[in-house]
Amino acid sequence: MHGELITLGITVAPSTVWEILKLEGIDPALERVSSTWADFLRSQAEALLACDFRDRHS
Repeated sequence: MHGELITLGITVAPSTVWEILKLEGIDPALERVSSTWADFLRSQAEALLACDFRDRHS
């Protein structure tokens, strides 16, 4: 969440994000913190391969 806010140009301390999520009852998702882009692609491989990449404008 913090990284996405930074990407959008919103400056906020990580502790502020953590506090807001805590107040809303949203626990940290440690498994998402440790995942990489490669892990995501591997987990989504079946869906990615099932995509139809044909040009629909022809």
